[in-house]
Amino acid sequence: MKILHINGTSYGGAANFVFNLHKKLMNIKTVSSYVYVPKKRNVENIIYPQSIFFKFNYLTKILITKILNRIFIKSNQTITLSLLKSYEIKKVIKKINPDLINIHWLGNEFMSLKEINSLKVPIVWTLHDMWLLSPYSHYFNDNEFDKIKKKQLSLFSKYLLNKKIKLKYKNIKFIPTSDWMLSRFNASNIYKENQLKKIPCGINFEEWFPENKNNSKEIFSLDRNKKIILFLAMGGNNPRKGLDTLAKSLKLVKQEFQLVIAGDQFPTIVKDTKFKFIDYPKDINTLRSLYSASDCLVVPSNLEAFGLVSLEAAACNTPSVIFENTGLTEIISHKENGYISKFGDISDYANGIDWVLNEISKNPRKFSSISTQVKSKFDINDVSHKYLDIYNNLINYNKIVR
Repeated sequence: MKILHINGTSYGGAANFVFNLHKKLMNIKTVSSYVYVPKKRNVENIIYPQSIFFKFNYLTKILITKILNRIFIKSNQTITLSLLKSYEIKKVIKKINPDLINIHWLGNEFMSLKEINSLKVPIVWTLHDMWLLSPYSHYFNDNEFDKIKKKQLSLFSKYLLNKKIKLKYKNIKFIPTSDWMLSRFNASNIYKENQLKKIPCGINFEEWFPENKNNSKEIFSLDRNKKIILFLAMGGNNPRKGLDTLAKSLKLVKQEFQLVIAGDQFPTIVKDTKFKFIDYPKDINTLRSLYSASDCLVVPSNLEAFGLVSLEAAACNTPSVIFENTGLTEIISHKENGYISKFGDISDYANGIDWVLNEISKNPRKFSSISTQVKSKFDINDVSHKYLDIYNNLINYNKIVR
């Protein structure tokens, strides 16, 4: 069985899960797994475009999207139209000749909907965001969702959404990664209920485990006498990530702390708050040390499909503070391995941070077993076998209907 994974970025939560799944599938004798991403990573069976034409085409598509956004859409969020072909993907598919394609996150105009609709093999689509429910947005609030469901859209938006709706007629399985995502897709009435199967993201617990906190702090030159609060995100300046909310909440936190912000963008939203900035770690060892150095991970996103950072942190025995009504509640249990704040409540979010830091002050081993707790639900060994069952079912069905 040949599986080709396609993901529109080489780093971040979705990409990390893709590589977790890919590496586990490669250990199964009956499976040959490949990954197609924009940039090289040190992983076996990875394919990435190297031609100058691809880079030119890639940048042109992103520029066109920005122009169309400015003229027609006027969104301040990250959008993806997927109107223009990538060309490179056709060569990759021909070379690999996969039995099934597992699509993951498709931002950055990495692949067009026309190319997806033309695929002749079964498709599994892991839902790392809400893009398939919208004409162009990766995330949107309830008011926007109501407009989409009622088709209160411009002609251009209706055109874009209709191209996605055609996907429900293909041999395809959509994989929401949380109950929150599953509820959104069921509520949309766009895709068939039997096309949806929830499978949470997973990680390899042989790679993710707690390290000595003080030694980890030394690696990043962090204050050993203060509690460390970590904010970690790709695209951290996106309003959805909640950095502005975090900055307001931190002013209400009573405990003494050091704030660390790690990501691919220097934060421009946080003002009047001291922090140490670290470039997003591009290897597991460094990332594991960063989680281990931290006392509390803050994920103030108001919209999140799953939140792999909270799972990775939990595997390192680091609790998270999150908001309710997001996919992060798939991982975090209130006052067990973190704190679930009232949605959008800055004061309660600050209370959550204080609660975590106070619990650690009273009992430094308070969260020493949360890695074991999350392993029972999010081990990549179990997750990969659930995917394998779906791959087999779709491939076998495809053979029957041919």
